[in-house]
Amino acid sequence: MTEGTDEMADVADVTDPARARALSLQLAVSRAHSAARTGDLDLAARLLDELGELGELGELAGPDAGAPHATVLAALNLRAKVHAQRGELTEADACWSRVEAIAPDDPDAAAGRRTLAKIAAGRRHARPVVHTGRVAVFAAALAGAALIGGGGWLLANGGDDGDGDRQSSDSVAEADSGSERLREESRRADALRERLEALEAGDTAAAARRDSTLDAVAKRLAMPGVEIRRHADDVQLVFSTGVFPYDSVIGPQGASALTEIGRRLADLESDPGAGAGGGTGVETTVVGHSVAVPGGAPSGGSVVALNRARVAAQYLAQDSDLRLTDFRLVSADQRRGPFPATEANAPRNRTVTLLITPKVPPPAS
Repeated sequence: MTEGTDEMADVADVTDPARARALSLQLAVSRAHSAARTGDLDLAARLLDELGELGELGELAGPDAGAPHATVLAALNLRAKVHAQRGELTEADACWSRVEAIAPDDPDAAAGRRTLAKIAAGRRHARPVVHTGRVAVFAAALAGAALIGGGGWLLANGGDDGDGDRQSSDSVAEADSGSERLREESRRADALRERLEALEAGDTAAAARRDSTLDAVAKRLAMPGVEIRRHADDVQLVFSTGVFPYDSVIGPQGASALTEIGRRLADLESDPGAGAGGGTGVETTVVGHSVAVPGGAPSGGSVVALNRARVAAQYLAQDSDLRLTDFRLVSADQRRGPFPATEANAPRNRTVTLLITPKVPPPAS
C-alpha cells in the first residue's frame, strides 16, 4: 500500500473513535513539534500535556488502540526532549523510560537516558539550553544536529569522559535520525489535517445543498389540506383528513391531492431552478397507516396499511412522469399514526404520509 493510500485510509476512518483518536494524536504531535522547532517550549509542553498522563499515552500504542506506534513514540520522545531542554531531568527520564517499555531498541530513548545517567553520576554537567519558554541559539557538542533531535541534547561543551568524540558523533547521528522521524510524522499529520479539512468543507457544502433541496420541496409541495413538517433530513407531508374512509378504498379528496402532489414531485425532479444543480433529486417514501382494531394485531404494521401505500403510489404516478418503482412503500406501526391514537383521530389516521428526502450523491471519483 502506498503512502498516499495510507493517508486516505486514515481520513476515511475518522468517524471510527479509535481512528479519530489516532488522528487527534498525530495533529497534536505535529503542533507540539512545530512549537518546539520555533523555540516555544512552553507551548510544546502544554500541547503534549493535553494528550494525557504517560500511562494513558503509552496505552495508545497497544495492538487494539488504533494509534500508529511511531506516533506514540514520537509524542513520548518529544515530551522527554522538551523536559530535558527545560532542565526537568527527572521528567525527561520518566518519558524515555516509558518509550523503552514500549520499544526497547528506540535509539532516542537510549541516547537520552545514557546522557541523563552520566549527568546523575557527575560525569557530565547538565546545562539546560533555556530558562524561560523560548529556545536560545547555542553551540554545543551537537553542532550541526537539529535542535529538536535525538538524545544528545544535554551534552555540555567541554564535558568529556574519555569517549567524547565517539559519543558526539553517535549523538549527532541519533539526533538526525530522531529529527527525520519527527519531520516525517509532522508532514504526515499536516497532510491528514489538509484532507480532513477538505472533507469537512465538503460536508458543509453537502449540508447546504440538502437544506436548499428540503426548502425547495417544502415550498413546492405546500397546498391546502396538506401539512408540511420540515425536519432536519426530510420533509413529511401529512394530510389533514384521512385519505382512506375504510380499508384501502381512497376518497376523492385524497385521490385529487395525491395526483397533484405527483405532478409537483415530477416537476421537482426536472426543474433545474427548484434546487441546487439540475433538479433537486429526491426520493419519496409512501408510508401507509392503519388503526388497530379489536381482535387485530396491535402493532407490527398491517397488510391494509401496505395496500394503502400501494394505492397512494398509483395516484402519485398516474398523471406524472414518475413510475411506481420510483416510490418506496412501507407500512407504519399501528401505534405510529400521524395523529395521536385516540378514538376521535381514528378517521384521520386511516391515511398515508409521504417522506421526501434528498438523494445521496455518488462518491467523488
